[in-house]
Amino acid sequence: MIDIRPLILILIFFAIRVGHSQNCDYWQQKIDYTMKIDMDVATNTYKGFQHLIYHNNSPDTIRKVYYHLYYNAFQNGSMMDVRARTIFDPSMNMDSTIHNLAENEIGYEKVNVLKQCGKAIDYEVIGTILKADLTMPILPGDSTCLDMIYEVQIPIMCRRAGRDSKQGIDYSMAQWYPKLAEYDKSGWHPDPYIAREFYGVWGDYDVVIDLDSRYILAAGAEQINSWNLGNGKTRWSLRASNVHDFVWAADRDYKFFSLQANDKTKFNYYYQDIGKRDSIWHEFAPIMVEAFKFMNKRYGEYQYPVYNFIEGGDGGMEYPLATLITGSRSLNSLVGVSSHEFMHSWYQMQLATNESLYPWMDEGFTSFATIEVLKYLTEKGLINRNFGDFPFERDYKSYVKYMMSRFYEPMNIHSDHYNTNYAYSRVAYTGGLIFLKQLEYIVGKDAFDKGLLTYFNKWKFKHPTPTDFIRVMEKVSDIELDWYLQDFISSGKYIDFAIDSVYSDMGNTVLEINRKGSLHMPVDIEVELKDGKKYYYNIPRTIMYGSKKNDIFEYEVLKPWAWVEKKYKLVMDFDIDKIKTINLDASLRMLDVNREDNIWSQYDTD
Repeated sequence: MIDIRPLILILIFFAIRVGHSQNCDYWQQKIDYTMKIDMDVATNTYKGFQHLIYHNNSPDTIRKVYYHLYYNAFQNGSMMDVRARTIFDPSMNMDSTIHNLAENEIGYEKVNVLKQCGKAIDYEVIGTILKADLTMPILPGDSTCLDMIYEVQIPIMCRRAGRDSKQGIDYSMAQWYPKLAEYDKSGWHPDPYIAREFYGVWGDYDVVIDLDSRYILAAGAEQINSWNLGNGKTRWSLRASNVHDFVWAADRDYKFFSLQANDKTKFNYYYQDIGKRDSIWHEFAPIMVEAFKFMNKRYGEYQYPVYNFIEGGDGGMEYPLATLITGSRSLNSLVGVSSHEFMHSWYQMQLATNESLYPWMDEGFTSFATIEVLKYLTEKGLINRNFGDFPFERDYKSYVKYMMSRFYEPMNIHSDHYNTNYAYSRVAYTGGLIFLKQLEYIVGKDAFDKGLLTYFNKWKFKHPTPTDFIRVMEKVSDIELDWYLQDFISSGKYIDFAIDSVYSDMGNTVLEINRKGSLHMPVDIEVELKDGKKYYYNIPRTIMYGSKKNDIFEYEVLKPWAWVEKKYKLVMDFDIDKIKTINLDASLRMLDVNREDNIWSQYDTD
């Protein structure tokens, strides 16, 4: 008898190796920050010490590192300053604000000492980026420690971060520390700070801040403790786990209260008691608890034990475990901005796409969710907003206007590199929103809803790319979708379908549709008879190799339409005299740039 045990062992060995290889296809770096700063509120400066442990989970040997020094942007002649003064449509007075800062109003981060495991290393500072060559390369699976002594001057509030905001907040401390850049399968991402978005390494933060005792401190932290040092200062100890950034704020007039959002998460609210803010913030707080219920069910379960709504900044800006928002608002406005910034906790703080490269995957997905959240709160009677039959209609119209303008640029451009702020905002906020809503139209509502949750649960804390998202949607819908990602994001093509003609043929009705636009799409058709009955048809694209299964209406799936064919003919077994109207995409979810030729009416021929 042949002994097969050695063969079994060999097979088990290779199975383990293959399984291990598959599990190791994805990797990401990890970082642990320990920081201590001593604030001097008289000069708006602080001295800082930073100790970090950097874990190299990549298959590569790391021989250099990059840091972001964000506050260096707030200086005359910085890239942010030059860009603000030369872009076609500067925003928020940035074309003059930074340029006119006095010496004691600018921001800077000066690194005095940088060591790797106790040994000084060479580095150079290029604007908002510090590049350092390591003396001891970090091997795959290894880690190293980096120690830094530095000093910072906090700028006058210009953009997102700084001191003395227009609404009177003393310190809005975002982008406040030297932050190690992200390294992923595409390499390092040392993007200069010019205007917009961020990309960071997940890790644990242990922060100590010595601050004048007159100030109350708020932070994107899970734990906040404080004690009096006896020298006019208070020491604040702050901790946050598995986050990719850390924000805090301080003000002499903060009021504070908390609500338990659910059995896992607590909400904290920090604001100035000025005017009607106290009553509005107390009315606003439980509304966000109700919004949180909807968010968890619709988009995935929030993973952290706390979230902080903090008055500060220059509008609304999202960070892990917190948002900075200007607080002098109506209830509707406060709920609106807070819902948007909080939804970033799903698409940027827990999924954390490279927002510099794919701003539409964060801002756009967040904008899509914000409309759904606000519609839900309106239906509950908690806020007063006017949503029509299609809540996204205004966004669709604004994007069509943008596409037809001379400012149009496609969605696959780095967020800092758009020629206008107008183009960036339309792409990032509106384009990403439409990408999602139109995808619902393509795959059907059931598959889309399932895909949203599957995407979050599969990719939370993993920096997904557009391909990762579209693959999830392909799997849940059983439809090929790479064409949609390519055509809508990168091609610059546009959608335009038209009803060419409707005529009778031997008791049947013939509908001829013309694809006038360069971007081909599946087409929904609604036929309403004079007796009120409605019939729906779906024409999938050939390249989809399938069609949506369940949507907001029941429909008959027709023969696929190949993109090489400009026209499509449908023969319906209705007498033309029985038909009231024929409508292409009655749900309005397709971004057709000209809807005037999408509807045929019997009365148009009378």
